[in-house]
Amino acid sequence: MSPVPPLPNVDAPASATPRRDGAASSRWKRLTSLTLRSGFALAVLGVAVWAIWRAVRDTSPAQILTALASIPAWGLLSALALTAASYACLASTEVILVRAMGLKVSGLRSALTSAASFAASNSLGFSLASQGAVRLRGYGPAGLTHGQIARLTLVVSLAVTLSGIVTAGLTLAIAPLVFSHALGRPVLIIGALALALMTPAALWFLAFRRSRPAWLGGGTAAPPSGKTRAMALGVGLSDWLTSGAALFVLVPHPTPSGLAVFLVVFVLGSLISSASGVPGGIGVFEAIVISLTPLVAQTHETAAALLVYRLIYSLGPAALAVALFTALKTAARLRKRGAP
Repeated sequence: MSPVPPLPNVDAPASATPRRDGAASSRWKRLTSLTLRSGFALAVLGVAVWAIWRAVRDTSPAQILTALASIPAWGLLSALALTAASYACLASTEVILVRAMGLKVSGLRSALTSAASFAASNSLGFSLASQGAVRLRGYGPAGLTHGQIARLTLVVSLAVTLSGIVTAGLTLAIAPLVFSHALGRPVLIIGALALALMTPAALWFLAFRRSRPAWLGGGTAAPPSGKTRAMALGVGLSDWLTSGAALFVLVPHPTPSGLAVFLVVFVLGSLISSASGVPGGIGVFEAIVISLTPLVAQTHETAAALLVYRLIYSLGPAALAVALFTALKTAARLRKRGAP
């Protein structure tokens, strides 16, 4: 015998059912959104895996191992130095934006939190979510609210993304003949594309005006000077230059003209892989770089460089960030135990 269903609660307030219905509807929307995002990420990953397979199907593991062994010591040391410079630029960008938004946080805390948050997003993906989680740990003890941390995460991520677009445009503008030859397009088209990509640079000089909205720190801090804005733009461009160069020095015989082409491919791969939703952009970034850099290096050489780059630029800083947070947490516990 099946159990008798309970009678409805006729004494419940009229708003109870709509509230439950609203909560159920909200959960359903979140589940649908998560399903769509996951499905899109899996589809993109599938395309990326197929593209990588097509690119490396004629490449043997022995060729990749030989290319790995052929990376010179100066290339590895240069990649390490350029990686450190890239993270220093990211940290500097965050320090500048923290001050521009009127947030009361020390420069050292901002720099360390920034480096840790970008190390997490470069390894795990989910850029805004992973960076926000790390910033909660870094800025929470400093008194920032969840809303302030969320706004800062959005502004910093937007600044880094726009800097990448501007970097690609600037590279096209510096070497139009190289790209005209590589892409088989007239120089005028290359110049127009470069100008369009450099347009977002104006936002560095327009966003933090005195009449800026509250979510950008309106009414809480004086607008940054023109010198500070120019420095912020320069730091953002330097980040993309050093991070792209950290990969480029790992391919055989890097040249300045080759760097120009490679940097545009690097920016394109980074932005698309970040938007794909695939954790860490793994596979998506590699597929784009391998597919678009045959003029710079052979497939097995690029594949070897990408493997080393993942270790140096993504996993290495993430491991250091975990070690740093663990050490700080342990030190805090020891101080608490030793307190009278």
